[in-house]
Amino acid sequence: MMSLKYLIGIDGGGTNSRLLACDENGAVLGHCVGKSTNVESNPVSCVLANLQAILDQFLRESGCALEDCQGLCLGTAGVDTEKSRREVNEIVKQLHFPCRTLIVNDAEIALAAETKGKPGILLISGTGSIGYGVNRAGVDCRVGGYGYLVGDEGSAYWISRKAIQAVLHEYDKTGAPSPMFERICDALGIREIDELVDFVYQSNKSEMAQLALCVVSAFEEGDAMARPIMQSAAQHLSDLALALGRRLHMADAHYPLVFSGSMLTRTPWLMDEVTRRVRQVFPLLTSAPLSREAEWGAVYLAAKHSGMPLAQGA
Repeated sequence: MMSLKYLIGIDGGGTNSRLLACDENGAVLGHCVGKSTNVESNPVSCVLANLQAILDQFLRESGCALEDCQGLCLGTAGVDTEKSRREVNEIVKQLHFPCRTLIVNDAEIALAAETKGKPGILLISGTGSIGYGVNRAGVDCRVGGYGYLVGDEGSAYWISRKAIQAVLHEYDKTGAPSPMFERICDALGIREIDELVDFVYQSNKSEMAQLALCVVSAFEEGDAMARPIMQSAAQHLSDLALALGRRLHMADAHYPLVFSGSMLTRTPWLMDEVTRRVRQVFPLLTSAPLSREAEWGAVYLAAKHSGMPLAQGA
């Protein structure tokens, strides 16, 4: 086996997980994709098995030795409280890493991927939504991310749910007419309102969130029902960024505003509108979509936490 010191970063996603291993110069030693390691949507035994599988894949394909790992960072949704953090820590302990390990929320590694651990604000709008920021003093803060039952405003799931509510109101003659029902029916391969209701109560979050594409298409074509939904989504996401800017006192310096999640990054209007609203209050913020995979952020945080710095420019 190779004797080479390295760091591991893992983005523990809800659909799949991505492991990235780098040496101290930032050279990639392994980049593996495995099954979900999200504790929100998987039992503990499943998370452990999937983590073990992706780790074994990396060790097998790279020829690296586990004892040469100098630091691990796992970023995953669901790590929002001390209790959940301890739960994931207990899972990771069973992998017997010989180094310091760090467990964080997936928003933290996404921001670090863009800023390399430096200050900034991150907005995620995918299936769910969350905002996370770090200021120059190293103070961090999270807003939103409370899940689809009570939060996740501005997310793909939230947009889909609002659209279905509007369709049902139209059907009951309590709302305005719109071609949205036909769009959604075509996307789902259904024809009756009862089938739509069945879909809502039988589908999972990811399946529901896919319908947001119908809303975006309708909005881009000037649909009157889609317009207030998208405007409201932009307002909710802007509010997350504004709350972070105020709580972290970010008005007096340049900070990046980073966009992540398919709802934001695949909808240019939404990114532009959120940027416009936020810059009215914080004109020094500069916005851009996430340009590097979140697992890179996990590597940067692993390096910082372990005391094994990456070479400049890595």
